[in-house]
Amino acid sequence: MTYGDQGGHARPHGISHGGSSRQYADGARPRITGQGSYHGPRGTQARKGGVGGRGARRDGGRDSYPLRSRPINFRGGRGQGRGSDRRLIILAALALVLVVLLVVGVSSCVRGCSSGPESSADTNPVDSRVAAGVSEDLTEQFAAQLDQNERLAHIAASASDYDDQGLLELALSCPEAIDFVAAYPEAEKTAQPYEDTVSQGTVPQLWCWDARWGSVDYAGRPLALTGSGPTALSMAYMGLVGNADKTPAELASLVSDAGLATGDSGMSASFLTSSAESLGLTCTTYTSNADNLSHFLDTGTYLLVEAKANTLTDAAHWVLVVSENEDGSVVVYDPTSPTVSAHPWASATVASSCDTLYALSATSTSTDATTE
Repeated sequence: MTYGDQGGHARPHGISHGGSSRQYADGARPRITGQGSYHGPRGTQARKGGVGGRGARRDGGRDSYPLRSRPINFRGGRGQGRGSDRRLIILAALALVLVVLLVVGVSSCVRGCSSGPESSADTNPVDSRVAAGVSEDLTEQFAAQLDQNERLAHIAASASDYDDQGLLELALSCPEAIDFVAAYPEAEKTAQPYEDTVSQGTVPQLWCWDARWGSVDYAGRPLALTGSGPTALSMAYMGLVGNADKTPAELASLVSDAGLATGDSGMSASFLTSSAESLGLTCTTYTSNADNLSHFLDTGTYLLVEAKANTLTDAAHWVLVVSENEDGSVVVYDPTSPTVSAHPWASATVASSCDTLYALSATSTSTDATTE
């Protein structure tokens, strides 16, 4: 339906009069929106360009086209569906997280319960630091090494407590001395008696760093570092006389009182020749060679040897040659080195390490006194 130009009366069939394209009087036409609609054979459709717009035909002919249908959600129904989906996804994720936490909690509890105190079957009865099933002998060897490592770490951490760096070097070069060195800063610097069993004809193996005398001052340093002479002589004395009254500390005191705690080895050889008699010993000197060394060992004497530096060890020190083996090698007790003492030596090697052999034997008086 269209309206005429005069008075706004309706005209049937939308026919305009006079061929005029103006359908309304000026100022009387109502506002028409850009998206109009028409009722055609396919239903109500939008028409582009509004009333009389370009490309639109009133008869709904070929120039017209249908708009795509789009659902209209007046209450946000589409967004509500998406929100529901989102909530479901969140709830599912939360449920999954709870399941994972539950599984982790259960497994942790199982592990915690199973990792309780180890049964005795899983623990080494000798030392728990060593795996179960290891033999007692090997366990003790491992334990000794582990203990030494702990003490060596302690020595390193408290190195400033040592006035003599030689003690630190002793701990590093001689594992057997680690215990002594670790205890040295707090140890009493006094001598203790030797209470082990001593028998005539058997030489006890003594070490300079023994806690019973190693901390005593001798020749301006701890006896553990300088006492090879008194310690070697003490071994010979105990083996010859069968008495333990002359410990390394006792003999060190006698050497110091005589003013003979001198020389690279810490004891002058003149102490042996001048003081042996007062100890109940006889001392005879011989030129050092392999023949003399073997000969005098055969007579049941012990030989004190002042080994030069860089021969048996790096430093000059005293050792005691105890006996000869069937193959001609000799047994050496070195109070500064378990390594030297651990294996036999060729007599020529020992003889070449020094210039003089000091053969020690017990006097008849000391022997008689011991056997009574």
